[in-house]
Amino acid sequence: MSTDIAIQRPGRPRDDDATAAILTATLRLLAAQGYAGTSTADVAAAARASKATVYRRWPSKVALVAEAIQQGLREAHAAPALTGDVREDLAQALAAKMQALSEGPLGGAIRAVISHAAHEPELSAAMAMILAGARDHGALRPLVEEARRQGLVAADADVWLMLDLLLGAPFFQLLVRQVPPDPADARALVDLLLGPAAKAKCDAA
Repeated sequence: MSTDIAIQRPGRPRDDDATAAILTATLRLLAAQGYAGTSTADVAAAARASKATVYRRWPSKVALVAEAIQQGLREAHAAPALTGDVREDLAQALAAKMQALSEGPLGGAIRAVISHAAHEPELSAAMAMILAGARDHGALRPLVEEARRQGLVAADADVWLMLDLLLGAPFFQLLVRQVPPDPADARALVDLLLGPAAKAKCDAA
């Protein structure tokens, strides 16, 4: 099932350049000003667009913020180049996600939105769906499944729990400890998941 937020956008066809500028401006303002401090008018001004242009694409602030976060996560979860070494590929894919959360506005925007979501059920529901979709359909899932297929973890290992473990650490750092996740930790996290015996097996292959 798709996790994209269904948004009605009447009027003229989308201008992709304007859309990208608006979504980028939304992330930057959320990171700098917080959710409550960011208005649709602020976004329009930062993106050099009219408020009408924004409202043609997104009928509400929640819809705009949800798509901005979703797009940022989609870019962060893009599939990396594969080396054929599932341990290395997992480490590289996780490092890319941690880098996206620690550099640029995405991490700060997510922290701002999650902090506010407890007070706005519609926003909370949208974020829960978006974050679950990023886990379920991101680049890590097929790599974890391949690690299980290769016997690097138990054959009955829970893929969803392993994904939660890998992604849980950087999100705990970002949202609870409020420190930028360090991409250099990615390899250690993968080693904790696969274990030293699996590492030796992978290195000997």
